[in-house]
Amino acid sequence: MDYNLLNRKRFTILFVLLCVFFTGLLIRVGFLVFFNDREIAFKNGERILRGAIYDRRGIELALSIDSSTIGIYPGNVYDPNFTAVQISPFLDIPPERIESLIREKSRYFLLKREIDDTTASRIMEMALPGVRREREFKRVYPHGSLAASLVGFTGMDDDKALSGLEYYYNRELMTPTESDPTRGANVHLTLDGLIQFKLEKALGKRFEEAGAKRAVGLLMEIHTGRILAMASFPSFDPNRYASFEEYTHTNWAIRHVYEPGSTMKIFLASILLNENLIRPDEKFECPGYVDYGKTRIKCTHVHGKVNLEEILQYSCNAGIIKAASKIPNDVLFEYMRRFRFGDRSGLLPNESVGYMPNLNKWTPTTPMFMAIGQGISVTPIQLVASAASIVNGGRFITPRVVSHITDAYGEVLHEFRSEEAPVGIKEYSTEKLLRAMTRVVQAGTGKNAYIQEYSIAGKTGTGQKSISGRGYQDGLWSASFLGFFPADKPKVVGLILFDEPRGDSHTGGGLAAPVFREVVENIIPIIEQGERTVNVRLPKLDRKPLQSKSDRLPDLSGKSKREVVELLSPLGVPYKLHGSGFCYEQEPSAGSSYEGKRINIFFQ
Repeated sequence: MDYNLLNRKRFTILFVLLCVFFTGLLIRVGFLVFFNDREIAFKNGERILRGAIYDRRGIELALSIDSSTIGIYPGNVYDPNFTAVQISPFLDIPPERIESLIREKSRYFLLKREIDDTTASRIMEMALPGVRREREFKRVYPHGSLAASLVGFTGMDDDKALSGLEYYYNRELMTPTESDPTRGANVHLTLDGLIQFKLEKALGKRFEEAGAKRAVGLLMEIHTGRILAMASFPSFDPNRYASFEEYTHTNWAIRHVYEPGSTMKIFLASILLNENLIRPDEKFECPGYVDYGKTRIKCTHVHGKVNLEEILQYSCNAGIIKAASKIPNDVLFEYMRRFRFGDRSGLLPNESVGYMPNLNKWTPTTPMFMAIGQGISVTPIQLVASAASIVNGGRFITPRVVSHITDAYGEVLHEFRSEEAPVGIKEYSTEKLLRAMTRVVQAGTGKNAYIQEYSIAGKTGTGQKSISGRGYQDGLWSASFLGFFPADKPKVVGLILFDEPRGDSHTGGGLAAPVFREVVENIIPIIEQGERTVNVRLPKLDRKPLQSKSDRLPDLSGKSKREVVELLSPLGVPYKLHGSGFCYEQEPSAGSSYEGKRINIFFQ
């Protein structure tokens, strides 16, 4: 064997591969430098203006404006004391601090960022040696906390997206278009700023009064899947996001996982009607409880003999459990999968996922507890999307919050469409169910949502919360109201949810239903008017930062493992992570002292 020939062949192959690699690299570099609009803009000293985020009426929810940064070259400053005294009043920094920085640092440094251009111009007019002005963009949120948890925010550099839609659509917002190589594309939402304002105002007031751990409000068009409003409390002001604790930034409408309680009864009722498993006049005895072996499930009252409509009207546990026993397990499981229980709705990438046990893990009591919304968990957005499929002709429509993307001149670059999947709910089932849910609001547990001149159909939910290993706990409740309006031909489905409210009012009918009524009363003209442009200026929703307690354990609910580790590592305390997914429980609980304790965090 000629080893020299073999080595020459190997060298030739290696040389060819290296040539191919470097040729490809040169082509890529050439493209970025000479053909990529964004790179051309940087090469010419032009800055990329981050695109704006608009609601469906064109109201600006996020935009970038010109801003300035003051920097200093210490080596060029002739008199540090004089320079500090001159610029201190404009920057709200003590002159002693400025002088100290000039003397300590040897290289160019940024003294203060994001000051308005007028102030920066006045500083530069003094022509102080070593003082430099740099132009940049500042991200602003004109309406303060309005839709803050959904829209998100950027860092001090407006091209560094940190949260929400700002993060998910960062590429689009920062990529120049053919019509303007210096501006990113604009993102247009399905969100209606007027409806969002009304929702946040009503929900925020009751959230504070109830002393709840969190609250969620959602409104979605039934036939299109377009989100009209999405509110999450506690909230924050994205203009000052660093002043608020991190958990206030969370969008609980897509991250909170909870047991839906009695709102689940409408899904069981729709299956019974759709599969003709129940007679119109059929009644079920409610003695105030249901026994299965040693398991007893209690009802709120002794309701006597009740039909399906009365079961929903009074939210009768015993009645729905006995009625639901007519549904074969495989049929129930199949419908639950079509409703997307135990799955994500598809709205945003970081949604939490609810829980529904696989059929092979069901016990005889699984369907019983499922009928009253226990042993199954959902997110608010998943429940709303599933509920829409009951009344929209039997279609699960993937909810969406982004409508389209445009360039700086309004030309549509991309339009988003919702996906649909058949659920199989028939029209006659929908009619009967809507009639029953209208009775819930007129004379049942949801009567606090009743509006005389505008019909609402709905269902209350009051769920006792459980803690892993300790079962359901007295005093821990989840109160909700799931509603549809107008009841005869629903256009919108909505959810009001309070997690762990304090005080005597902890039921869905007593706490959530009145908020739903207030919101609907205030938005009826907007819903009827549609998307026609109106001349409106929304008041700025301002949120006060919550005081941070450095010696207390933060609330880790809904956070990923990475987020939990980042929060706990600086505390220097031992902790253990259990499971995978997002945090649903922690020991000790949020707000507890963590000194001398080991922290357990549970994920699913």
